[in-house]
Amino acid sequence: RRPALLAERAVEDADAEVRLAAVERIDDEALLARVAERARKIDKQAARRARERLDALRVARGDAAALEQRARLLCERLERLLREPGAPGAEDEIAARWSEIEPSLAEPLRLRYRAARDLLAAMRAPKSEPVRAEPAAAPEPAAAELVPTDPPDAASPTPAAAAPLLAQARFAASLGEADAERRQERERQRALLGELDAAVGALEAALDAGASADAHAAAAHVADLRRRIDATPPRTLAQRLAATEQRYAELARWQHWADQRRRDELCAAIEALPAAGLHPDAVAARVREAQLEWTRLDAGERAGAARNDGLARRFHAACREALAPARGYFKKRQQLREAQTQHVKALIERCATAPGDASTRAEIAALRHEIIEALRGLDRVEPRERKGLAAALKERLRECDARVAALDTAVEQTKAALIAEAEALAAAAPARGAVANARALQQRWQQLGNGRRDRDQAQWRAFRAALDRVFGQLDAARAERDARDAEQRAQAEALCAELEALADAGDRGARQRLESAWAALHVNDPSLRQRFDDALARLREADARRVRAARFARFDGWLARYRLCRAAESAREAPDALRERWAAAAPTDIAETALAARFAAAPGDTPSGGETAHRDVLIGLEMLAGLESPPDDRERRRALQVERLSARLRGGAGASPAQEAAALLERWTVLAAAPEFDERFERAFAAALATLP
Repeated sequence: RRPALLAERAVEDADAEVRLAAVERIDDEALLARVAERARKIDKQAARRARERLDALRVARGDAAALEQRARLLCERLERLLREPGAPGAEDEIAARWSEIEPSLAEPLRLRYRAARDLLAAMRAPKSEPVRAEPAAAPEPAAAELVPTDPPDAASPTPAAAAPLLAQARFAASLGEADAERRQERERQRALLGELDAAVGALEAALDAGASADAHAAAAHVADLRRRIDATPPRTLAQRLAATEQRYAELARWQHWADQRRRDELCAAIEALPAAGLHPDAVAARVREAQLEWTRLDAGERAGAARNDGLARRFHAACREALAPARGYFKKRQQLREAQTQHVKALIERCATAPGDASTRAEIAALRHEIIEALRGLDRVEPRERKGLAAALKERLRECDARVAALDTAVEQTKAALIAEAEALAAAAPARGAVANARALQQRWQQLGNGRRDRDQAQWRAFRAALDRVFGQLDAARAERDARDAEQRAQAEALCAELEALADAGDRGARQRLESAWAALHVNDPSLRQRFDDALARLREADARRVRAARFARFDGWLARYRLCRAAESAREAPDALRERWAAAAPTDIAETALAARFAAAPGDTPSGGETAHRDVLIGLEMLAGLESPPDDRERRRALQVERLSARLRGGAGASPAQEAAALLERWTVLAAAPEFDERFERAFAAALATLP
């Protein structure tokens, strides 16, 4: 509906049918003139149609110049029919167009048209044979009478006077030519009537068979022949033609009715697509199928059949509405296809520039996998580029296969060399470095990677057999060594067991002998060495415990007898049981007499002494053990430390820790029982005893 857009499309659109359709919809004379001028050199058909529509519009509004031009063209076309036959129906078309403009024309143009029309009618009027012979001879006397036999001299009539005579001569000659043309035309008409009879028979056969497509073709042929035939057909043929055309018209009506129903169904189906929730591809496929069927329906009907423009507009509008929601999807898919196309092109370029000799098998395999994946994904690229990209990818795939074949050949040759080395190693006597050499060959084999599968397996079997012979020889030597090692291990286990027995029994007599025997075995087994070292450590610990127990037996004996004294003083146990335990207790030389007196006096009088004496002893034990004293005794502890330091500075002899501990225990023995200090004493005594060397 936008004239400017229609004018632009009429000149610039790529489709010729669209350009003509745009011209048909332009109703502005200025735009039509502009379109005719712009399309004059690029689309003659559109330019001619624009000029025709421009003339039609000018004629319709009564433009005098346009009417005169139209009248002259029609007269020229009608006069041309006198000289050469035109298309069937041309005279009727000229008459119809003349009748539209005749009331607005001048009288000279009307006279010219009527003269040409009457002459053409006279030429085509059918005449009987006797009558036809007379016109043939009639022109000759008329020409003889009108045209002088002798040429005129200089005194002859003027050109203006001779012009009518020359015109009559030309008219007489044209009558002779017209008579010959009429005879030829009658022959041509007879041939066309025979062809029409055959065409009517073909149309009848198609109608009898119910073949609508053949019937349409035959009807089109009949219509073309009827346009070309001017003579009246024979009555029999005319009757057959009328009956056949009636049957064909009925067939065409029924077909048009059925096609219209199908068109209505197609419109309804397309209008229901937006609410169906289908995938955009499915919507596009259904719209495309409907459009193809619509086109087939149009092509299947007879030429010139009336089309329901309203139904067609409804169908095309429904197609546009159905495809509207999918445009975003198709646009995005187009972008993805373009991206995939660029990716495939980049892959092809990368394959072309990749160095062939420097590529490893893994790199080639990865590249080959990419190419195969790209081939499988070609449905995601632009359809117009798929064929070219597929050919390029296949060529790159063949190049990769050639590279792999070259690598396979190189791997095969290198592995053959490794097999030769392995066989040479198997043929030689077992040497110290045979295992290392065999391992090195295996590592080199693994580093080569895989070649062609069947050849790889055969080479691997040969390589493995050679190495098996090498390892077989080494296994025999290893078995001999294992036997010696087993015997050595048995001896080492026996030494470990004997040493463990000594450690448990506390016997130190055979220790030196066992250590000498162990050193002579040179045992390398870590577990056995650990076992022997553990047993030796237990034996040494037992010796240390015995030495320490002997050194500190006097302190342990004092503590045991002191605890019996405290038990007797508190009367927690029966006196008889306490006396039995006293008699069984280990002897001690620390305050032995005081302990015996205290035990004997219990539970009577207890030793005397104040709290200060208790604290002094406890502080002494804590100082000896390196323990912190309670906050209440810190001042007293500093005073005792100062006093001890002063004694040392005066040159007094210092006592050993054991002597100092024994003195403190003697002082504690004679002090009265102080249950509030028992726990502190036990802790300080145990700590002091642990610090003694």
